[in-house]
Amino acid sequence: MYSVLQVADAILKIAKNDSKRLTPLQLMKLVYIAHGFYLAMRHGSDLFQEEIEAWKYGPVIPELYQATKKFGREPIPLDMIGDEPSGISDADMDFLRDVYTKYGHLSGIALSSLTHKPGTPWQQVYDGFFGTEIPDKIIREHYEKIVNGQSTSTASGN
Repeated sequence: MYSVLQVADAILKIAKNDSKRLTPLQLMKLVYIAHGFYLAMRHGSDLFQEEIEAWKYGPVIPELYQATKKFGREPIPLDMIGDEPSGISDADMDFLRDVYTKYGHLSGIALSSLTHKPGTPWQQVYDGFFGTEIPDKIIREHYEKIVNGQSTSTASGN
């Protein structure tokens, strides 16, 4: 298991190799979506250890939010993304590349829309209050349905 900042760093490096800059919103949603698919495909294993919360505008990992909020709505500058390894295994880097390939072309708003659809984990737990935890169990079950073709809530990355 990694820290959310390791996972975010790995995704930023993948985007940088694609000559693309990500906004904090895009990064947040890509990290969240990667975690969901990881839970579903790795039989409940966590990609990262930090808690995910339901905020007004969707699922948020507070530690990642704090690390990226200074960029606001602007893309994270490529020169801030180093070339040193993120500490992610080769197999997990391949997994993150797959997630990026499917979802990395989407805007932050489009990614956010995917996480707000009816039946999504955020929609199931958001109660109008700030910081309600979204349990991994709910995230895993949702993404298992997508993997098994039973849901299209986050499946449509095109």
